[in-house]
Amino acid sequence: MTTVKGFLLPICVSTTMFALSGCSSLMAHVAPYEKYYPGTAHDIDMIGNDNHGWLMRSLLIVDLPFSAVLDTVLLPYDLYRASDTEGRSSPRKTISDSDKEKQNKGLMKGSGYTPPPQEKASDKK
Repeated sequence: MTTVKGFLLPICVSTTMFALSGCSSLMAHVAPYEKYYPGTAHDIDMIGNDNHGWLMRSLLIVDLPFSAVLDTVLLPYDLYRASDTEGRSSPRKTISDSDKEKQNKGLMKGSGYTPPPQEKASDKK
């Protein structure tokens, strides 16, 4: 029985550490393109931010070297994304433009979409 505990505990600990390592880098690479070493930059920004508590900062300090390694491994992908996204607009802008176009055509009626209220020129005094 002790051999099972001695065998499973290191596997569980190493699997958990591997799964949690490089979290900032993974989240940054799923988001729209943010230049090079985005996970490492996010970790450093959040460690320096006073709005985060000691627990979050300590987790970020542990995550920082793993994010740096993962950002280095994903650097060729970042270079590819940089050349691929230069002429492309952000997904948010694309969806916003599409919604405006559909609204102008009258296709958004009955969908539950309500446009934000527009300020009148007389209200801006």
